[in-house]
Amino acid sequence: MTMTAAASTDIREAFPPSLLACLKAPGKPDSHGLEPIEGGLRDNFTGNVYPFLDSVPSLMPGSIGERDAKTGVVRDFYEANPFPSYEGLEEFGELVAKGSSNPFSAQLLEAIGYNKLILECGCGTGQLSHFLQLNNNHVLGVDMTLASLRLAVEHKQRNGLRRSAFCQMNIFDLAIRDGTFDVVISHGVLHHTPDARTAFASIVRKAKPGGIVMVGLYNRYARIPTWIRAHLIGIFGARIDPVVRERIADPRKAAIWIADQYRNPLETWHSLDEVLEWFEENDVEYLNASPAILGTSGETAKGLFERTDPGNRYQRLVTQLGWLGSIAREGALFDVIGRRRG
Repeated sequence: MTMTAAASTDIREAFPPSLLACLKAPGKPDSHGLEPIEGGLRDNFTGNVYPFLDSVPSLMPGSIGERDAKTGVVRDFYEANPFPSYEGLEEFGELVAKGSSNPFSAQLLEAIGYNKLILECGCGTGQLSHFLQLNNNHVLGVDMTLASLRLAVEHKQRNGLRRSAFCQMNIFDLAIRDGTFDVVISHGVLHHTPDARTAFASIVRKAKPGGIVMVGLYNRYARIPTWIRAHLIGIFGARIDPVVRERIADPRKAAIWIADQYRNPLETWHSLDEVLEWFEENDVEYLNASPAILGTSGETAKGLFERTDPGNRYQRLVTQLGWLGSIAREGALFDVIGRRRG
């Protein structure tokens, strides 16, 4: 099939060449690369075609529910509540200003640096993926929810962005060649899967040897205040939540935040020690945590990706109990950063 000029333009807008080269057919070996055709992508080995759905490239290996009914429930939840959503008709300049003023996202961009290939697993509506394309980085955001991805693609097209791309995928069967990305991020996602440990192993394989892996999860201790608020929110209303009360002005965005935090059909809570076990199982060297582990070199580290020590079990326990007075206000999300060995 010969690709038309219009199709060529569409695919260049959908995927920069550096990101297109990282893709493969879902459920197939890495040798099954993809080539652009009108309205979709084609397996260059079998000829199977994967169409764009509502302007979103879709590389799903069939129904999500075939693997686990719980995953299908979570997908349906986010189709109704695309997270984190935008505040009105948010322009790229506004998004950059917010990201630059947010300590976490600003430090993350600084640590990543320039000219990197970045994979965000569970990108939602794409705000972080869009922000990280600064510094001439190229970012692929993947998610299973079309409603979220449509908003990400709409923001990309409306603002004429060229270094971010989005695709529908299953995190347990990523249509991405192994060892292709400099940085792999999953921030606030794996705890909404039926098997966070297995999902982590899946995303690690997509990092290059020596590449960065960063995972953000709900903390087992600091999530308790959210659980308490979930039982009180019906009485006191949405403003019992500190984020809604202090930071979100758009009513639709606030409603989606409340649904995600208090009515999610599937969530699990995790500890620092548990994530360190995942790192060892997948040959990932620990580098740092955010927030930092108390009493360790992480407290004075100059950057998120600087190599620090993880402390001992007592230090990690005290750190997590301390998070009850800090990150618990915003959902108790903590990140652990490592480097893939090899």
